[in-house]
Amino acid sequence: MLACRKDHQSELLQEQRAGYGEQIVSSLASHLTKSYGRGWSKRHLWHCVRVADTFPGDQIVNALSTQLSWTHLRILAAMEDELKRVFYTELTIQERWSTRVLQERIDSMLFERSALSRKPEELLRQELSTLQSAGAVTPDLVFRDPYVLDFLGLSDTYSERDLESAILTQLQQFIIELGSDFAFLARQKRILIDNEDFKIDLLFYHRGLRRLVAIDLKLGRFKAAYKGQMELYLKWLDKHERKEGEESPIGLILCAEKSQEQIELLELDKGHIRVSEYLTQLPPKEVFASRLHKAIELAQVKKVE
Repeated sequence: MLACRKDHQSELLQEQRAGYGEQIVSSLASHLTKSYGRGWSKRHLWHCVRVADTFPGDQIVNALSTQLSWTHLRILAAMEDELKRVFYTELTIQERWSTRVLQERIDSMLFERSALSRKPEELLRQELSTLQSAGAVTPDLVFRDPYVLDFLGLSDTYSERDLESAILTQLQQFIIELGSDFAFLARQKRILIDNEDFKIDLLFYHRGLRRLVAIDLKLGRFKAAYKGQMELYLKWLDKHERKEGEESPIGLILCAEKSQEQIELLELDKGHIRVSEYLTQLPPKEVFASRLHKAIELAQVKKVE
């Protein structure tokens, strides 16, 4: 019976612009409105058909509906890409996003900015399956590139201290951009090595990853020397700050611009250091989307090679 109903839903969607589907939905909308009052427009019924077709089976719909609202389901059902839909569905459940936050995440192209989007489809499916079944997150799911920091209100000329101060002033917005599981621990974390002072710009803890996250802020392009600096910080944190049950600390170097070849040669994506760009001004949506899609295509081609 469920299979028959799903086939009928698919037929309706295929016939949406044809007279057959339009006639059925129009007739049903009229009947329901007469019987139950307002709220059963043709547009609403088409949303119902699409949601039922996207999330087939009573058990699946019932399970999702206990965690997601109708508006959540309607927004998610509008996504044609299955993997992208699973990504947003699971993060909405895990991080308890409101419908407003979900739409903001979609508009900011969060999926395309995650390292997951740059993986081959098979690996992407495996990681999303693990997220669905166990709720386990990985660095590829947590970290983004680039980070959009347009809320900082920085002008064309600013220093690293200006950047850091603006982040601390807008800490709540910064954490929203990082992800809800990040907890702020320290600014200019002082560490002493060989009687020499070093300072970690920002120190966070990520609950899902169960590890400390050191963030280094850089104004210009990424330089290979930044890797050694971050490795030193991470070794010190691992020795002096890591608690029982935690994973090894991980580092995020935020740069105004990446040096892709240097990053690839250093194989940073295979270790505990991530490098991401940050944007203090968001480019036009079309330009931003084109840039991200090109980066995804390039990364996937290199993975195949």
